[in-house]
Amino acid sequence: MDAVTTKTQILDLIQSERLNLEAALASVPPGKLTSPIPELGWSVKDILAHLTAWEQLMLGWVQASLRGETPERPAPGESWDDLDGMNERLRQAHQDHPLAVVQADFQKSYQAVLQIVSQLSEADLLDPQRFEWREGDPLWHMVAANTWWHYKQHCQPILDWLGASNR
Repeated sequence: MDAVTTKTQILDLIQSERLNLEAALASVPPGKLTSPIPELGWSVKDILAHLTAWEQLMLGWVQASLRGETPERPAPGESWDDLDGMNERLRQAHQDHPLAVVQADFQKSYQAVLQIVSQLSEADLLDPQRFEWREGDPLWHMVAANTWWHYKQHCQPILDWLGASNR
């Protein structure tokens, strides 16, 4: 786990892992963006929609927190016990969206993440007692799980797939 002690580190980690992901994405031939990755069953387009959906959920949780509310997590009607099912429902919700729309949403969502994290105070991000509903877990863990940790998690399968297809 990353040793994070400042908001600047958080923003740097988000941006650096996003750049790594963007570099991997730039290596994918345009005609393969909607082709399933055999080991995953998802396409790069599906992965982009998935990352965007989780960023959007996180943005909603942060906004609720800042309003003094306890966010409904993971999402209304969903359960952490069925995360695979939830991920599949999120994928299906975006499967008919054109690639260009998914790509634009992916970029817009990232900008919204950077904006809200920039606006949070270090106490908001680092103080484990700042938001009672976090039960002693600092908010930055949730941010990391839905940004740089998540980018890293999905970047590697794309790189592996690209490496396998270039052999």
